[in-house]
Amino acid sequence: MAMSRKLERLVDRAVGPRTEALRGELERLVDGSVGPRTEALREEVERLAATVSQLGESLSELRSMTAESHDAVSGELDRLDARITEVRRISSASLDDIPLLRHQLLAARRTEAYEEALSDPEPLVTVRIPTYMRGKLLVERALPSIARQTYQNFEVIVVGDGCANDVAERIEDFGDPRVRFVNLPYRYPYPEDREHRWSVAGAPGVNVGTELARGSWLAMLGDDDEFEPHHLECLLEHARSTRSEMVYGDLLVRHRPPEADEILSRYPPEHGWFNFQGAIFMAALRFYEFSTRS
Repeated sequence: MAMSRKLERLVDRAVGPRTEALRGELERLVDGSVGPRTEALREEVERLAATVSQLGESLSELRSMTAESHDAVSGELDRLDARITEVRRISSASLDDIPLLRHQLLAARRTEAYEEALSDPEPLVTVRIPTYMRGKLLVERALPSIARQTYQNFEVIVVGDGCANDVAERIEDFGDPRVRFVNLPYRYPYPEDREHRWSVAGAPGVNVGTELARGSWLAMLGDDDEFEPHHLECLLEHARSTRSEMVYGDLLVRHRPPEADEILSRYPPEHGWFNFQGAIFMAALRFYEFSTRS
């Protein structure tokens, strides 16, 4: 036991001063290196806390402003939308020359051609077909559907949009003298946008077909579409019985599976729910033209 205490005293005299010196050295190291970093870290945390607090206040203010100004902003957007609609109406009226068309319509209603379209017991109907490079579909689908009509007093004017293939030969081989083919000297310039081009493609050909038409009534068909057998008879009968200048029926739009087919038709006609392929109208109103700018 005495030996043990003596050994402890020896250890204390030898190790103690070194331990104390080591502790002092460690404290100096900590104060010299960790201390400043800790202080800098503390300051950074305080700055971040202040920033978060400021952001929170800004967010609350923004929410308050948004809630208060929502109705005002909404009202302003409504006013802008109304103004845009008005500008579009004015510009479209200027482009289409509505006053002139209205004058021409009133004048057409006083002509003999207008009355003959309603009084002739068997008026000639002109079907206009614009085409480009689909001669096979034209003679295998479109033209046969016209030839099968229950109303047979018709003529067909096919207008090529600068066709460079065998459309003329295919029509000649079809062998119906009521079908005429006229080929424009060049393909009309269309919008570059694919959807816009699809919306107006064939418009020049339809207009040319209208100029050449001999019928009292005008119909239209796409070169890859077809009429139901009673199409012309039903529309013509309804137009004459109601003294209507234009009548139209439903269109069956076929989609690739799995998309379902749909019926395209509404009354009164609405934008996107009407197509002239389902209609006939008086040739006395032929001054209404199709436009590639529409």
